[in-house]
Amino acid sequence: MSGGFLKRYWFLVVLLCLIPVGLWAPGPGLYIKEQGHIIPVFVGLMLGLSGFSMDTSSLVRQAFNWRAIVPVLASTFVLAPVTAYGLALWLRPEGDPHFLPAIMIMAAQAGTLASALALTMMAGGNRELALVVTVLSNSLTVLLTPFILERAVGATVQFNTSAMVLRMFLIVLLPILIGQLLRPKLWERTESVRPALKVAPQLIILLFVYAGFASGADKLRQGGELLLRFLAACVALHVILLGVMAVVSGLLKLSWPDRTAVVLCGSQKTLPNGIYIWSHFFPANPYGAVPLVLYHLFQLIVDTLLVSRFEKLNGVKNVDKH
Repeated sequence: MSGGFLKRYWFLVVLLCLIPVGLWAPGPGLYIKEQGHIIPVFVGLMLGLSGFSMDTSSLVRQAFNWRAIVPVLASTFVLAPVTAYGLALWLRPEGDPHFLPAIMIMAAQAGTLASALALTMMAGGNRELALVVTVLSNSLTVLLTPFILERAVGATVQFNTSAMVLRMFLIVLLPILIGQLLRPKLWERTESVRPALKVAPQLIILLFVYAGFASGADKLRQGGELLLRFLAACVALHVILLGVMAVVSGLLKLSWPDRTAVVLCGSQKTLPNGIYIWSHFFPANPYGAVPLVLYHLFQLIVDTLLVSRFEKLNGVKNVDKH
């Protein structure tokens, strides 16, 4: 394996190496999940770094880019659940009461807080747009995720709204605000460490993947036909979402940086919040973590491979906005 390959695809190589580590050495990952505060701290750190690296005026402009925002939200909370419901009915084993709810726990989630944003940045896409839709998607999940799960599987999921709003402020909005406030004073002084700032979000994503695999290690190790059914549903769903977002963004004649953000953000699902919903509201479902982990892994592998294609389309080597 050449040094050039490793330099370009180190993230994908480490990601694939984490699969056996998470399956056969899940202890630290389970500890991270059980502590409850470790993942939110790292999510906040990543969003703070993102806020620090982004131009304020660009963020404000993208907050009104509804031609790009609406398709992402529609994909996240309408297309994904409807498609996943059909796939689950088609693929579920006869008489299995847990397959459909497990799929819908995954499909009802907001867009990812970490990977879509990080991959959009890696691909030279519109990272400000990616951050805006990430914040909107995860703000709406308080209302829309319980609604989707109630309609799909008849489950009652009741978030403590005030606690969720506070959590969103502390984990998402406050770090971004702090990053934006620090940017005018410190940005010029950080030139020497900016390569590290770009790598940090990818390392955080790898931490989430390891914790996710650890959570589902018992079921994933069992393998068998059921695991293949879950994998087929996750692969089909992600490919469909990628395809639809690519077509829609093209029909809307969005620029390639905008299309990059729309395609990646409109096809990904968050892992940490899904694990939380499974463990708190579906503890009797033995498969709850399986589609969450499989979907997260597949989206990272496929979308990481797409980064080089988006780089060329975005002319990333010739453009340095910051």
